[in-house]
Amino acid sequence: MYRPNPQSEFRVKFDFRVDFTNGGYVEGHDFLLDLEGNTVTDDDLKVMIVESMSLAKAGEVQIHKKEVVRRGEHQDSS
Repeated sequence: MYRPNPQSEFRVKFDFRVDFTNGGYVEGHDFLLDLEGNTVTDDDLKVMIVESMSLAKAGEVQIHKKEVVRRGEHQDSS
């Protein structure tokens, strides 16, 4: 299960869209999640998105523009 870690050295910055099985969708742009290492697969990131937002009715998850960044070395450095 995904848990934020404010002490992590790396974060993943990405755009996404989650379609819901009961209709509708949610999108995010320049979204940030903490990483335990310096890589993340698309499949793992999809799970992290759903878990971090507690999206019970999540269907298809699309990821656009994924980048691993060091904490403090990107536009949103908090």
